[in-house]
Amino acid sequence: MSAPAPTPTPAPDPVALVLRALPFGIAVGVGCQALVTFGVDVLKAGVPLAEKPSLTSAHALLLLLGTPAGMAIAGFATWSLLAPIRNPWRQGMLGSIAGLGSFVLSILLIWPIHGYFGRPGLLGLAAMAAVTGMLIARRIFALGAST
Repeated sequence: MSAPAPTPTPAPDPVALVLRALPFGIAVGVGCQALVTFGVDVLKAGVPLAEKPSLTSAHALLLLLGTPAGMAIAGFATWSLLAPIRNPWRQGMLGSIAGLGSFVLSILLIWPIHGYFGRPGLLGLAAMAAVTGMLIARRIFALGAST
């Protein structure tokens, strides 16, 4: 008599995983964009107003390189949490949705927060995004452990 074959572990529910991974990626992206905006604001503070704006200045480079980097980090964070679905196409598309969505949401949040609260508001937004991301990631890992 042979031992029964081990039953494979069921894959997590892809819809529940997607509905948690997208907000995680968006939270990561909003936090990154808040930090980029904070860095640009700090670097701009040392530039005299009479100086002609330049695309090679430190704050311009941080803005031009940090913004797409934040979107890419958001997409990669979503991609990595969607690994259990084992479909690179879906992971990539949902990652790009999270990256672009984080950019749009960060524009809607950063402008008023920076206008009303300045640099402390940007750091607060980045901290809130980090806490939100950690809470969502915790739920994702709990989802994977329960299946």
